[in-house]
Amino acid sequence: MDPVWSQHIYIYTLLGLLGLSLGSFLNVVIYRLPFGKSVIKPRSFCPSCGTTIPFFYNIPILSYLLLRGKCKYCGKRISPRYLIVEVVSAMIVVGFYMVFGPGWEFVGYTIFTLALLAVFLIDFVHYIIPDQITYPGIVLGMLFSFVNPQITTLESVLGILVGGVGLLLVGVLGDLLFKKESLGGGDIKLAAMLGAFLGWKNVLFIFI
Repeated sequence: MDPVWSQHIYIYTLLGLLGLSLGSFLNVVIYRLPFGKSVIKPRSFCPSCGTTIPFFYNIPILSYLLLRGKCKYCGKRISPRYLIVEVVSAMIVVGFYMVFGPGWEFVGYTIFTLALLAVFLIDFVHYIIPDQITYPGIVLGMLFSFVNPQITTLESVLGILVGGVGLLLVGVLGDLLFKKESLGGGDIKLAAMLGAFLGWKNVLFIFI
């Protein structure tokens, strides 16, 4: 095999494993944040019986397949969402590396996209967008602009204002028209986060 291809396969394999691990952690975030629980402690446990899961039953993808999607201890079915999030996270990490190569663009856009994946699934199930993701996301997006050749720091700051303030105004108008809350605060903060990472020009598309 061509040494260059061998090196690529080795790198992509490592990145895939990294993505699976990040996806496993993302599952913890998605499950615990809506309930105000720590994403650090305690260790992973079965959501049905509460039994702590040993590391050898907590290997991304492999454990789910070997256990046939069921808890080893209580036999209850484990949502396929866990498997899907791990696979999608691995695809994001590998895909962005293929697009951007090693560097800050790869790191920044990978973090951004994984955060959006968590927000999407939490919002889909619980109808909330956690501040624990959007507030740090706004700060990270602005910091990312210092090393991101795609947008300037000024564009990032303006993106925060256009996204956040713009959607706030839309919400206020909606409240006046429909005589009830038409837009949640989480959506406004998410728009500000999108503006921080994408800049004011790109964030305008959310209003179209």
